[in-house]
Amino acid sequence: MRKSHHSLHGLLRRSLLRSVVCMILPVCVLAGLLVVLTQRYGADIALTTRASEVRTVLVQDLPDEVWNVVSGRISFEDGRQRMLIDSALWELNDMLDSAGEDEAQYLNAALRAIRTIDSYVDQLETQMDAGAAVSRNESLYREIHSVGHLAGSMLDRYIENEIARMGRFNACIQHGLGAAALALIALVGVMIWLTIRASDNLEGAIGASLRQLEQFANRIAAGELTERVPPTEIDELHLLTRDLNTMAEQLGALIHERVEQEKTIKKAELRALQAQITPHFMYNTLETIVWLAEEGRNSEVVEMTMAFTGFLRISLSRGADYITVEREEQHVANYLQIQSVRYGSIMRYTIDIDPALHERYMLKIVLQPLIENAIIHGIFEKPSKCGRLAVAVRREPDGIRITIEDDGVGMDEATLLSNFSPAAPGQITATPGGYGVRNIQDRLRLAYGEPFGLSCVSRPGRGTTVTVYIPAIEPEEQPQEG
Repeated sequence: MRKSHHSLHGLLRRSLLRSVVCMILPVCVLAGLLVVLTQRYGADIALTTRASEVRTVLVQDLPDEVWNVVSGRISFEDGRQRMLIDSALWELNDMLDSAGEDEAQYLNAALRAIRTIDSYVDQLETQMDAGAAVSRNESLYREIHSVGHLAGSMLDRYIENEIARMGRFNACIQHGLGAAALALIALVGVMIWLTIRASDNLEGAIGASLRQLEQFANRIAAGELTERVPPTEIDELHLLTRDLNTMAEQLGALIHERVEQEKTIKKAELRALQAQITPHFMYNTLETIVWLAEEGRNSEVVEMTMAFTGFLRISLSRGADYITVEREEQHVANYLQIQSVRYGSIMRYTIDIDPALHERYMLKIVLQPLIENAIIHGIFEKPSKCGRLAVAVRREPDGIRITIEDDGVGMDEATLLSNFSPAAPGQITATPGGYGVRNIQDRLRLAYGEPFGLSCVSRPGRGTTVTVYIPAIEPEEQPQEG
């Protein structure tokens, strides 16, 4: 399922927009409601005021004006009775257009009363023009007065109804304002909830992305360079995610390149160390053959030359750095045979190798330098120049253990540490002449690493035992030459 992507700007803008809407909307709704209610209430008050003014005209102003005419204070033509009646009719007809059913019945009754008054005024004009008796005119005045009060009572009923309706409307307004207040409170609550939710969502999105990046950085720090962080949900962090993935990829490539370089350097160092040893063997052997030839010991020269040929064949091994344990045994046997020809019976030796290990592979030219060191610096430094040498190869659960034991002069602790302490990583030991035990130690370290290598136990005057510990490499597992 594809993740949706958001920008921090967009998330903040949407959150702010929701907050603004939640703040403005209730205010606008409440303001609109108040305007509508105010207008409606104002219209009802205006109608009540107009009805009250018309009532005053019909009950007071119009009868007074008619009495002034009847009593002779003013002439009929100078009186305002016609104007008052027309004004009342216009007002009531206008009010009738917006009146409800209940209000209309009172307004219609008042209109009929005004029309009756209007007919009485017409009759009064006719009587006065005919010179009718005052008593007859006063009788019409009383009728006008009575009908005016009747119309006023209708308008009173109208006003009472309007007031009652305004009371009910006012109650509705109160309830509406209460509901609006509750709605406002609810909307504010919703606004707060939306704000909190938006903040939580924003914090969650940012926090999840940052935790993801942190976990990825920790995995990179732990060396898990094949890991990649998926795209985050935050657009602003997408570029950082891409750069981290690119960095991990480049770092992995650099480390791979460095490993390959170290392998190349390791092989070059190993070849250099082997190149140091091989000439050393050759020089010693050739010196021995020359010495035998000078002594006229031709049969021994032939024997030694054949042994030397086999020695060289195994030393070269067509450029291979690793040979079988069996060929290493043959290499040692050739060397000891050469030494036996040279030194005769003063040196006795045994070679005991488990036949089951013959097909296992090991670094070549490891045992011969150690055996040479045991003979020259151990046995031949004894006063008698005679000694015994034993070579044994045994399988252990985690590797192959080779022991070279002599009964020579042995070594003190200082000499032991000087010859068998390992060199610093990345450093090739340089012993006098470029040869010796330290050379073998360096070769084993370069080839196998920890925990493989050399160890030695020696007691002055009683002999030395050198132990070589190497992995048991199956034929199909032999290192590839490069």
